[in-house]
Order: sequence, then structure tokens, then C-alpha cells
Amino acid sequence: MKKKELLMAALFAANIFAGQTAFAEEEEPADEVAVAAAEEAGEAPAGAEAAAMGESAGMANPLLEYPDVPSLERSVGFPVFYLPGNMLALYHPAQHIYSIDRYISDIRFQSVADDSKVTVRTALIERIGTEDISGYYGEWTQQSAGDIKRTQIYVAETATGIRVVRWTAGRFAFAVTIEGVDEDTFRHMVKNFVAVADRFSHKYRNFKLNYKRKTGEKPAEEKPAEETTQAKSETPAS
Repeated sequence: MKKKELLMAALFAANIFAGQTAFAEEEEPADEVAVAAAEEAGEAPAGAEAAAMGESAGMANPLLEYPDVPSLERSVGFPVFYLPGNMLALYHPAQHIYSIDRYISDIRFQSVADDSKVTVRTALIERIGTEDISGYYGEWTQQSAGDIKRTQIYVAETATGIRVVRWTAGRFAFAVTIEGVDEDTFRHMVKNFVAVADRFSHKYRNFKLNYKRKTGEKPAEEKPAEETTQAKSETPAS
């Protein structure tokens, strides 16, 4: 199975829209070689994991949980997007910090003021070979984000009312799901996310993937990942 197909299967297995996130909180990250070998052999995950994720996924739960954002960044090998600064008061700290098979960051937030929820995903396009990391496979509408650069985004809404938006900036793919807010609030949040993601992608435009960790190959001038953007999130101008 090709890498892109494996990632699509991982996204399906980690689908947030079905609420399927159950796994042992202290579970050690799955051995990548063992998982790849099982996939090549066509083996399905065994036990509770298979039941939780569904046999149709054809793979073990790809969600790996971390104690903090720096740990996540060390695992995936690239800087990850967190929140715009003006959302920190409502949504920080993150409720769950995941990676999807160490290819995609998946950070989940619960509002301290209401029942609204936000999930933010980031991936390095050159590594995953796709611009869609949302995990949603329904119909999309292309729109303008309303930012200064008139960034084109793709927006969808699930049958259960969860709004989804995806876009790219520079070398990064982003996907955000927002639940429990009205349309005006959603549009305002999306504008903030897109504006800050644009600065994020510019800041890390020359970032070098941690090849030693991810591929076993070390480039001539390997640089360590820069510190997490969690503490340096910027608030876009309104």
C-alpha cells in the first residue's frame, strides 16, 4: 500500500466526526516497522482496538497521545500549529494532543466557557503527499477566508453540524473542525486561523524535516525543530 493510501486509511481510522478516539492513555507509540509489516501482510488489528476503530479501517488506531506540544513536535519532526493568540483564553490548554501515525498533528480543544470544541491539524505537504488532512469525505465548498490575501479555503458541514475547513499555506496543510458555534463566530474564527497560519508558514518556510528521526537519513545541514508556537501564537489584526 502506498504512503498516501496508508495516510488516508489512518485519517479514516482517526476520524473525529464519528467520535472514535478511544485508546489507552498511556499506550506506547506503535512500532512503525511492526505496523507496516502487518499492513503488508493484510492483517487486521486485534482485540479492543479493532473493535473500536472498525474492521473497515484495516489498521490499528493511529492516534498517539502526548503530554505536551513539544513532545508532539519531537515525534512528528516538524513545528505544529496550535491556536491564534486571541483564542487561548477560551480554549487553552488543549484537551488532547495527538499525532496521526506521526505524520499529522491533531490537537483538540474544549471551550472553558461553553460546549464548543475545536480540533486543529497540521501536516508537512512534502511528507504526506496530500493537501487534505481533514478526514472528511463529503462535499466541499470553495470560499474566500476573508483575510487580506483572500486565501481560498474549502468548507464543509457534517450531518451532525460540525463545521470543517481546510487550506494550505506554504509547505503546510491545515484542517480545523469547529463544533458548537454559530455561523458568524465560525467565520470569524476561520479568518483568525488562516491569518495566523499564513504567518506560521512564512516563519517556517525554510524549516528542515528531522530526517534522521523520520527516514534514517541525515541531510548535510540538519537543523533542530524550532520551539513550539504555542507560547508565541499571534493575534491577527481585526
